[in-house]
Amino acid sequence: MNQGLRDIIYNTVIEANEKVTPGCVEKAVARTAGIHRKTVRLVIRDLVGLGELTYTYVYGTSFLEKSFDRPVRVSERIVIKPPHKAYQAQPGDVVVNIASGAAFGDGAHSTTCLALRTLDSILGDTHFPEQTTPLTGLDVGTGTGILAIALAKLGVQTVVGLDNDPCAISEAIHNISLNGLAEQVRITNAPLEESGSHFSVIVANLASPTLTSLSAALSAKVEPGGMMILSGFKEPASKDLGRTYVERGLRLIREEMDRGWVCLVLQRGRP
Repeated sequence: MNQGLRDIIYNTVIEANEKVTPGCVEKAVARTAGIHRKTVRLVIRDLVGLGELTYTYVYGTSFLEKSFDRPVRVSERIVIKPPHKAYQAQPGDVVVNIASGAAFGDGAHSTTCLALRTLDSILGDTHFPEQTTPLTGLDVGTGTGILAIALAKLGVQTVVGLDNDPCAISEAIHNISLNGLAEQVRITNAPLEESGSHFSVIVANLASPTLTSLSAALSAKVEPGGMMILSGFKEPASKDLGRTYVERGLRLIREEMDRGWVCLVLQRGRP
């Protein structure tokens, strides 16, 4: 397989601002590389066969996307992989095992990737330099548990994952066990108000109407100096959503985007 053509096709898929169909990829790459679409089509099939790309189907339309049925690096430190796939971790890698299932959060969606990249960044050595007590984390709408697992593996000592879907709770507990974090991460369907008093880091990857309705309860859970990561919504909703949380006493410190999806990072000031 021509490595240059393979790279062009792969980058065309993962750098697109929205989902792309195989036909669109064929047309774009054939025009860029000056080759026949049939050649592009054959290389796409090879990339799918190698597990680097995958076909997905939405409302009867097929799309090409990056495959997560193999180890995939989603941030500087975080690598997501299926538990049955081998991976030789590099120094500093944070490897998250996620079994495929029905719950949301296998890492493939832009909102999950945004939240993971942001967690990796803020849990580095810049945002909690004066922290003298153990960090605590809350993942609201945990799904597969992927963000709760990332919180724990990035150094948060105690993590709570909330979800009201029995399927998600079952899968999250299974994934927590796969990662050896049963003593560190607790998955529950308890109401948000009963999840604990305050947290160092809260992450919520949810639709904007849900985040808006939870704004008062979520904001009240952020400890002084603590961080809130909101993802799960597109650009048109980000301004109003950010304003809602700022009005709750938080400060917007960062905004990230990926394929039209947005991630907001907010912080509560110290007294």
